[in-house]
Amino acid sequence: MPRRDDDESTGFSGKRKKTFRELDAQRGKSKYHSRQDDPQQQRIEKSASYEKYKKAADALFTGGALPEGLAATFDPEGKKEQRKKELTRVIEAAEDRKKWIELAADFVAKHELPDDAFFLDSLLDHPKDRIVDKALGRLELLAEDGRLVKGKAPRSLEQRLKTQEMTSMDSDVQARAKALRAKLF
Repeated sequence: MPRRDDDESTGFSGKRKKTFRELDAQRGKSKYHSRQDDPQQQRIEKSASYEKYKKAADALFTGGALPEGLAATFDPEGKKEQRKKELTRVIEAAEDRKKWIELAADFVAKHELPDDAFFLDSLLDHPKDRIVDKALGRLELLAEDGRLVKGKAPRSLEQRLKTQEMTSMDSDVQARAKALRAKLF
């Protein structure tokens, strides 16, 4: 059979194929070309409005104060901000036992308990049975929803639940603490 030299049979067209680097650069996806090299992108990032936007986004995602527009939308009366401040005061008062007992009781009376397992764990050590009962109920809800699992539960939770089993005067609280401990540990 005679040999044919056209590009259909041999795949040779006489043109050089482009490398992957050249193809990526053509598409703008080169690993050697970044946003920092783009003068238009640099100009945008240096603008005052972009800086303001970045600060607001950072504050939003790091737990800082909400920007004015969002604060008016999500928390017009400032209740969430006030709740956050009071919760911080309770957590910071953990060094002084008497002050912590008072602040925790005030917080529980004014606000709904947060879904923070570590805070709820600390409330199990409160001397008032009503507060312990509320904290235990919230922990049970977290366990049912799957948000409280063995690996992510506070280390002291098992011991505090054991303590409630042995020392609580309420047999219902004892049974609930025992069931929760059996479920989690």
